[in-house]
Amino acid sequence: MNQDYFYFISGLPNISFEDNKLSYTLEQFWADAKLQLNKADYATLETLHLSADLDTLLRILYKTGKDPHPDSLLPPEYWEDYLSFQRQFLDNKNLELPQQFKNLPQFIAETIGEALSKEDLQPILTTEYQLVSGLYKWTSTHSNAFIRKWFAYDAHLRNILVAINGRKFNIPFAEFLTGEDELVENLSKSHAADFGLGKEDELFESLMRIYDQNNILYRERNYDILRWKWIDNQNFFNYFNLDRVLGYYCKLRILSRWLKADPNLGKEVFHDTLNAMENSFSFPEEFNIKSIRK
Repeated sequence: MNQDYFYFISGLPNISFEDNKLSYTLEQFWADAKLQLNKADYATLETLHLSADLDTLLRILYKTGKDPHPDSLLPPEYWEDYLSFQRQFLDNKNLELPQQFKNLPQFIAETIGEALSKEDLQPILTTEYQLVSGLYKWTSTHSNAFIRKWFAYDAHLRNILVAINGRKFNIPFAEFLTGEDELVENLSKSHAADFGLGKEDELFESLMRIYDQNNILYRERNYDILRWKWIDNQNFFNYFNLDRVLGYYCKLRILSRWLKADPNLGKEVFHDTLNAMENSFSFPEEFNIKSIRK
C-alpha cells in the first residue's frame, strides 16, 4: 500500500522557477527525506540520481580526468571498487557479487562487462549510449509511476534533440536513438522537416520553437521549463504521496542548478558543443548522459 507523507510535504516551502534564491537546499531536502521516507521510497528517490552516477562511472572507466558528476550520490571510490570487481569477474565467473553492488540494476553489469571484455575499450560514446538505453529500459518497468513517466519523458525529449542536432550537423544519428517505438521509427526514417510527427507531438513542437533560438543558454533554460511544466501536469492530482515528493525534488534540482549557474554557462555549453562535434560523432552536451538531470 502506498504511503502518504502529509507532514513532510506540507512542510516543504513553495518554489518557483523564477525564484532568485533557495530558502531550502538540496542538502536540507535529503536530510529531511531520510527521516521522513520509508526505506523503499527513499531508494526510489535515489533512482533520480542514477544517470549522474553512471556519468561518474564513465569518467572513471575512460579516465577522462574530469571530476565526478556534481549530482552523483555514489563516490568515485565506489565505482573504482565496482570496476575492480568486474575485471576480476571476467576471469572468475564464480565470484560472488559484493553486498554493496547488489542493488545496482543488472544492465550496468552487462554493459560494463561487455566493455571490459574487449581487447580495447570501445568508444566512450558507445558505452554511454548502452548505459542510457539500459537506464530508460530499466525505468520503464519501475514500480513507481512518476519514475516510469519521468524517464520516458526524458527519453522522448532526448531522442528529439538527437534527431534535430544530427540533421543540422549532417551526422548519422539513428543509431543513437533509444527505444523502439513509433517516435524512434519516424525520427530514424522520415525525411520530412517535422520528421513526420506533425502537430500531434506537442513536445516536438515546443522543442523546435526553442531550438530555433540561437542563444544556447536560452535553449537550456527553456528545456528545463518544459520539464518543470511536465512535473506540474503529472502531479496535478497528487498531493501527499511519493510522486509529489519526487516531483518536488526534481524541481529543486532544476532550480538549484540555475541559481548556481555561472553567467558564462551559455558560452561554455556552446564551446562544448563545438568540441563534441569535432570528435567523430561525439554528440553535443544537450543529449549526453550527463544531461539527464531530473
